[in-house]
Amino acid sequence: MKLNTIIEGDSLTVIKEMPSNFIDIIITSPPYNAAHNYDNYDDNKEFNDYINNMKEIFTECYRVLKKGGRICVNVPFAIKNKETKDVTFISHHIASILNKIGFKDFEWITWHKGKNMNHFQGNNTAWGSWKSPSCPSFRPLGEAVMVFYKESKRHIGAKEKIDITGEEFKEWTKNTWYFNEDTNNIYEDLMCIPNDAKKSSHPAPYPIELVERLLKLYSYEEEIVLDPFNGIGTTAVAAEKINRKFIGIDLSKQYCDIAASRLEKCTRLVYSKDTSRLVNTSSNENTLNLVFPYKESFSPNLVPYLMDRYSIKHHISLMDPFLGTGSVFINDKIKDCYGYDTSELAIEIAKAKLIKLESKELKIASTLLKTFSEENVEEFEYPNWIPYPKYASKDKYNIVISYINYFGKESKNLKRFIKYVVISNLDKIFDYKRDGNGIKTRKSKISTDEVIPYLKDLTKLAISLKQAFDKKNNKTIDFRNETSTTINPKLKVDLVVTSPPYANMFDYFEVYKMELWTANIVDSYESWKAMKKKALRSNKNANLNSSEVIDNSILNITTKKLQKQKVDTSTISMINNYFYDMKEVLNNMYKILKDKGYMFIVVGNSFYGGIPIITDEILIEEAKKIGFDCEEMIISRKLSTSSQQMKHIKEEDKEYLRESIIVLRKGE
Repeated sequence: MKLNTIIEGDSLTVIKEMPSNFIDIIITSPPYNAAHNYDNYDDNKEFNDYINNMKEIFTECYRVLKKGGRICVNVPFAIKNKETKDVTFISHHIASILNKIGFKDFEWITWHKGKNMNHFQGNNTAWGSWKSPSCPSFRPLGEAVMVFYKESKRHIGAKEKIDITGEEFKEWTKNTWYFNEDTNNIYEDLMCIPNDAKKSSHPAPYPIELVERLLKLYSYEEEIVLDPFNGIGTTAVAAEKINRKFIGIDLSKQYCDIAASRLEKCTRLVYSKDTSRLVNTSSNENTLNLVFPYKESFSPNLVPYLMDRYSIKHHISLMDPFLGTGSVFINDKIKDCYGYDTSELAIEIAKAKLIKLESKELKIASTLLKTFSEENVEEFEYPNWIPYPKYASKDKYNIVISYINYFGKESKNLKRFIKYVVISNLDKIFDYKRDGNGIKTRKSKISTDEVIPYLKDLTKLAISLKQAFDKKNNKTIDFRNETSTTINPKLKVDLVVTSPPYANMFDYFEVYKMELWTANIVDSYESWKAMKKKALRSNKNANLNSSEVIDNSILNITTKKLQKQKVDTSTISMINNYFYDMKEVLNNMYKILKDKGYMFIVVGNSFYGGIPIITDEILIEEAKKIGFDCEEMIISRKLSTSSQQMKHIKEEDKEYLRESIIVLRKGE
C-alpha cells in the first residue's frame, strides 16, 4: 500500500486491500449518525445499520494494525440527531464496538472545547425546557478521545525516533485537553448542531494540535498513521508536519481535494465502483459496441464520466494513440477525432462505427437486407492460409463473403459498415473461439442454414444502432495506421484518452487472425508477421531489443526481482521494451496536448514469476519526468490471474492485481 496517500473511496473496501499488521497508529473521528450535512454520505442511517457499518470498518482496522499499535477515536460523549432530536451516548456505543472486536482500553481523554477550564465554546444556547425539569438540554463543552491498543500495551520503537519533549509529556498526560487556537470557534457544538458558515468545508473538523499530541504520545517518527474517515485531511496534515507517514481515506472527492491541497506532497488514489463497469464494455450496453465486439474495448460511457468528473468542456478534440476500434469516440461529447493504431483491422472497424452514413445509405441497406437470399451466394476461394478451412466450412465462408459484397455495390462507406459488422462477429458463425493467446476449434451453434437469418438480424440491429448514433454524429475523423512511438506530432488536441496494450504477452494479431484473413487485410504469412513487428512491444512476437531500457526506479527494482526469480531473459527484455515504447508515447502525447489538457490512461498490471509489474506506477513516474502532473490514479477493478500464478504471489503484492486509470495533466 502506497504511503503518504489520500484515497477517495469507501473505507471498508480500501482497508480490505491493506496487508495485515501494517499500520502503527489509527487516529480518526467517524461519522456520528447525527444527520450532519456531509458531501456524499448519509449521516442519518438506521441505528443498527450505522453500528454494523462501524463494526465492519473497525474490524478491518484491527486486522491492519500492528501488535502494540493504538487506535485513537474522537467522538462526542453524546449526540442529538438533527432531524429526530434523539440523544445517543455515542462514545459508549463506539467503545463497545471496539472492545467486542478485541481492542483493549488504554486511556480516555476529554477534549474541552475551550481555551481553558473557565472558557466555553461560543455563545450558543441549548436550554430545551427553560427553567423546567420537563426536558432541559445541556451545552456540550467537550468530546471524548478514546485510546485503545491491540494485544500489547507496549509499543516498542527506536529511542531516537521519539520526538515528544519533557514539557509536552507532562502537560499532555493530563486527561483533559484545551486548545488555545484563534480558530477554536469553528469546532462544533454537537448537541445543538448549529449552522456555522465557517464549517462549510466540512461539518465536523478537529484541531490539528489534537492529532499532533496523539501522534507524539503514541507513535514514533516515520511510523504509519491511518485515518479511515479522513475528511479534509487534518490527520494527514499533522502527520506530514511532524514526520509521520500517512494514509487518509474519505468517500468525498470534495474533501479529498481539500485534503490534498493542504499537503505539500501526497499521492491521490481513487477506489471507484463507478469506473469498474466503464473500463470494459458491458454486453448489455445498447451502443454500436454491441455489434462490433472487440476484446478489451472500454465502455463508451467512460469518456463522458471522466469529462464530467474533471469539468472538461464538450465538443473538443481528442487523440487516442492506441485507437483500437474507436470506443473512446462512441459518444456525443467529442467532435474532432484523432487516432493511431498498428492494426488495420481495428482502424477499419473504428471507421465503420464512426463515419456517418447518410439516411439514403441506411435505407438502401434496409432494402438490400430484405432481398438477399441463397440465390445471391457465390463461390469464393479460401484465403491463402493453410489452416483456414479448419475453422470455417466452405459453405459458410461463401455466404459471408457474398453477403458482404452484396452491400458493396452502392457505397464504399456502407460496404465498410456491413463488412465489419460481419467480420466482428465471425467467431459466432465459424467454428473457432479465442483461447488465451490464440484460437482453437469450437463448433458454432449457428448451422449453415441459419447463417443468413443470423446475418440479417445482426445487420438490422446494427442499422438501428447506427441510425441512433448518427443523429448526433458530426465528427471529423483522422485515423492512421501508424505506431504512436515514432510519429512526429504536429497537431494540438484538448484531450488524450487511451488504453494501451498491457504488458501481458497478449498478441492481438494472433487472436484476430481469422478476421484479418477473412477481411483480406492479410494475404500472406509474411504480411501478417510484419504487422506483429510494428506493434507496441507487449509480447514476444514483437521486435525485442535487449539494449532498449529506461532508467525508472520502480522498473529497476522489478527487473532485479525478476532476475532473482529466474524469469527468462526474453520476458525481461519484452517488459523493458514495453516501457521504452510507452515512454516515447507519453513524450509524443505531451507534445500534442494543449496546456492544461488531460491525458487519461486505462491500464492493467501484470505478474511474471509472482513478481508484480506495477505498470500504472511505472508510467506515472515516467510521465512526471516528461512534465506531466499526476492528479490522481483511479483504481477501477480487481484483475484475476491464473491459479498457478496466484500460488506465487505474495499477500502484500495482491493489491497490484488491478486495472487503473492514470489521470495526468499538462501544466501551462
